[in-house]
Amino acid sequence: MKRIMTLIAAVALAFSVKAQKSDINNYIGLTVNPLGLNTMVCNPDYGTHNLNLGLGAGLHFNHFFNDHIGFGLGLHYDRVRSNTKYNFIEVTTGLTHIDNPNVNYVLNTQFNNWKERQVVNVLSVPVELFWRNIINNRWTVLAGLGVAVDLPLSGKYTAEEGSYTTTGYFPALGYTVSDLPSHGFGTYGDDFKSDIDGMKVGVSVIADFGYRLSLKNNWGLYFGVYGGYSLNSMAPETENPLVEIADDATITYNGTFASNQISGLHLLRAGVKLGIDLGWIGGKRKAEMLAAEQAAREKAEAERLAREKAETEARLAAEKLAREKAEAERLAREKAEAEARAAAERAARAKAEADARAREQALLDSIAALKANMPAKPVTRVEMQKRLDDINATVYFETSGTTPKFDEKTDAIIHTLCASMMVDDKLKAEITGHTDNTGTPAVNMKYGTKRAEALKKYMISLGAPAANIEIKSRGQEEPIAPNDTDENRAKNRRATVVLK
Repeated sequence: MKRIMTLIAAVALAFSVKAQKSDINNYIGLTVNPLGLNTMVCNPDYGTHNLNLGLGAGLHFNHFFNDHIGFGLGLHYDRVRSNTKYNFIEVTTGLTHIDNPNVNYVLNTQFNNWKERQVVNVLSVPVELFWRNIINNRWTVLAGLGVAVDLPLSGKYTAEEGSYTTTGYFPALGYTVSDLPSHGFGTYGDDFKSDIDGMKVGVSVIADFGYRLSLKNNWGLYFGVYGGYSLNSMAPETENPLVEIADDATITYNGTFASNQISGLHLLRAGVKLGIDLGWIGGKRKAEMLAAEQAAREKAEAERLAREKAETEARLAAEKLAREKAEAERLAREKAEAEARAAAERAARAKAEADARAREQALLDSIAALKANMPAKPVTRVEMQKRLDDINATVYFETSGTTPKFDEKTDAIIHTLCASMMVDDKLKAEITGHTDNTGTPAVNMKYGTKRAEALKKYMISLGAPAANIEIKSRGQEEPIAPNDTDENRAKNRRATVVLK
């Protein structure tokens, strides 16, 4: 049994078990009965009959008219076994012997633990009505009920143990004859074998119940139980005893099934059934399935189109809403940015106007101070230049920079210079740009010019007349400190302005 179950498991693993529809209506397959009570049932008058295990295999075809009702046909082979044991004396009267044809005698056969084993090969044609219930896409319950025509093919008796002894009693002579094998009186052992002949065709009621497991590509495995019992007796009609002696002293062992020991012989089958089959859809059901599949495809396509339409409409509505929201947010953002920019511009203009007024007032104050300090009588050019030499400014720059750095004192001097030039248009400003020795002389000469131009631009913004401002560059040629440290090089990055 263990080997059989291992084989079934291997078959199951050989197929990739996959869920599939159980709507097929035809099955064809092979079944085996690896272990069952396949035996013959009888009741000997003077012995004990024991049932034995047998086996079977067969082919079957099933067709279902709908999901539940169908029929099945098959061809099945059974090898049935049983045995009988005897311990009694069989008496046969009215016999004559070849040596004394005019004298009757009685044959006494003594059975001593005589065990006869019977093996019969039966070919059956089952016809069943089936009911099924589809549990899910993998499992189906199957139940069948019907009849089978049982055809005995061959059979054999075999003595397994014990012996039987024949003796003859001659009443007229008043003595018993024994141990004369040549006259048919002797002991016979367990080396006996004989064919079983004359068994009748049987008609059995049969039933099946089990489960079908769907596999890949419409294959399936079947696990279930079966049963069957012949309604008629399959024993030959005979009145022969178990042991028969001919006139020529020949001993014949007829066997249990062909003797007067039994009045009925029935085929009994019950056990476990395993099978593998292939299913397919055919006939009207196939047309219905194709029509149903076409309808399902059309329905699915209609649902898909409706779903796509709804999704498209929803997407367009969402996109429109998103665009409207984005546009509203953009307008609000642009409005806020415009308002912020306008406010910043107003603040910048107000600050610029305030700064301009402050610068204008500072220049006016400087001009007023200059006018107040002007001498009452004319001064010579030498005296004027001496005074102007005291009014000069130096502005410093970063490395490679052209933006002036003003401190409060320097800025005040620049304002005074510009105010002086606005009071007296004869005054000229001379701006000279300088660098440290970083870079080439040619590049440094250009940097000096750019620094002078930056200071000139600042003075023009304060009101100094552009025509009265002259610029020039000395590059790195006139350092005021050695270019040996960062601090000294910073002193050389400068622009100077003097009035003349």
